[in-house]
Order: sequence, then C-alpha cells, then structure tokens
Amino acid sequence: MLFSFLLLTAVGAMAFSQAKSLPVTTGKVTVDGVVSPAEYSFSQDFDSISVYARRTANALYLAAVGDSTGWVALGLGSLRMDGSTIFMGFVDKEGKVQFKPQAGSGHSHKDVGADVAATVVAYAIKVAGGKTTLELELKPSAYIKDGQKDLQVIYAVGTEKSFIPRHMARGALSLSLQ
Repeated sequence: MLFSFLLLTAVGAMAFSQAKSLPVTTGKVTVDGVVSPAEYSFSQDFDSISVYARRTANALYLAAVGDSTGWVALGLGSLRMDGSTIFMGFVDKEGKVQFKPQAGSGHSHKDVGADVAATVVAYAIKVAGGKTTLELELKPSAYIKDGQKDLQVIYAVGTEKSFIPRHMARGALSLSLQ
C-alpha cells in the first residue's frame, strides 16, 4: 500500500510539474463557448477537464471543458489557488451565464476589483452534452510581463451551479513562454 501511495504521488508530481510550450502565434480564437479543432495551439486532457490555450501578440486565449454541467474555472499567476487570479463560471438553471473574476485566497476565493475585470476582453460559457465550456480572451500584458519565462495556470471543475461549492477535480500546469 505504501508503494502504491508513493507511485501515485510521483505520477501526480510529474503531471503537476510538466512544462508545456505556449509560443506567440497568429491564429485567432472565436470566444463562443465552443472549442473547435485547431483553434488553440495548446491542449491537454486531464481526468475531468480539458485545458486549452493560445497566445497572440494582442490576446491570451484560455478555455476549459469540464465533464460536468456545473462550474468550471481557470486561474493565472500561481500553481496554487492562493495568489491566483481565477475566472470561473457556469450556466444557471434558467440558462443564464454566470461569470466572476476572483482572487484566490488560501483555499478559497473572493471578489476582485474592476482592474481585474478590465483585463477580460471576452468570455463565453456553454453547456452541451453534459460538459461545461468556459472560453476567455484576456489582455496578455496583464498576465505576461517582459522577460517572464512561464505562465502558471490552475484549472478546476465542480458539479454545482454556484460559485461556492468545492471542486470535484483540479490541477495546475506551467506553460513555457517562448
């Protein structure tokens, strides 16, 4: 049993720390709540969520597709919730999109000021086929500074249509900025 725990811990640490590349490209993403083939230059599937990214000179595009009809979230700035700028959303029971930029604080999150909301150029959230998709277009200069070597991203998915409940799956990755 100890061996199994150590093996799972090692595999988790490897997946957690894998560096991927996010070069500047020229393609544009349509922020419509639908991830189309070849729309993103980076994609990776995890157990309950898929994460996508594309970087151009004028935009940082991110998407998450969660295996749930509840909320999905993407965060930037840390490999942990604490210290991250988090973008989360869901489609409520009436079909209305709910979206909030948040600041990670410990194992929780709180509302942010208008300065963070102003970094969001566009967003879209859709539910289809038992999955929730969140797509974002952000101002890259707000999250990528001159000389920055990597972009730290967190992701999570929950089962509820609320900003409060805990996640059913979460993770982090580091994207190398070339």
